[in-house]
Amino acid sequence: MREKKILVIDDDEMNLQIAKMILERKLPCKVLVADNGLDGLEILRQQHISLVLLDIMMPDFDGIETLQEIRGDERIKDVPIMMLTASGDVENIQKVGTLGVTDYIKKPFMPAELVERVGKKIAQENYSGILLYGDDEEILQEMREVIEKNFPHEALIATSIPKAQKILSESEIDLIIGCADMKFIRGFKFMSFLASNPNIDEIPFAVTTPDKLAELVEKINSQADSKSTHEPKKKLASVVTTFIGYDL
Repeated sequence: MREKKILVIDDDEMNLQIAKMILERKLPCKVLVADNGLDGLEILRQQHISLVLLDIMMPDFDGIETLQEIRGDERIKDVPIMMLTASGDVENIQKVGTLGVTDYIKKPFMPAELVERVGKKIAQENYSGILLYGDDEEILQEMREVIEKNFPHEALIATSIPKAQKILSESEIDLIIGCADMKFIRGFKFMSFLASNPNIDEIPFAVTTPDKLAELVEKINSQADSKSTHEPKKKLASVVTTFIGYDL
């Protein structure tokens, strides 16, 4: 399982540190912590988070208000969430259920249960990553937003061959997308780098622009929607090579 980022939001400092220690020791994950909902929202909007553990009972801005903010934000509304709740807190469990969250862990939690429940949850979200390569980080960020908004993928950005090499060695990448706007010589050097590495030269590679990528995503999603309104969003990497001939 590739390392995931888990965000724990809880106003109890001891709970935060215990959860962080247990999860990072037992699972392939990095744990980020926030002691209030507003700071947690800021982290969610800045980083790709695989799972949120959210305490219900917090002062000022509680877990339910935080959950409402998450569900109302297009950028982060689909992030998986597990609630941390005290035993017998039936009313609040029902409230979060109306917001689409049915997973919860009772506090105080047992380490073995925490590891088992979280491990199963992040395993369900075990999607591979996509490498975006180019020489303009702002353009790559636009492409990243398009991908992560529409598909269950983490998009990783590289603006140099050494950075791309590091990502490819440390992450499970199943699609590489090069930005067509990069300078020709940089694109040529990058393709030469890919071709000279037998471990990565079989990863599908496509070249496109932010506008064309958005068109591709729309085409993929429209085909998925026409098949079934209940069909989950497709993996971009599993279908993009079908559209390589589609004016990329």
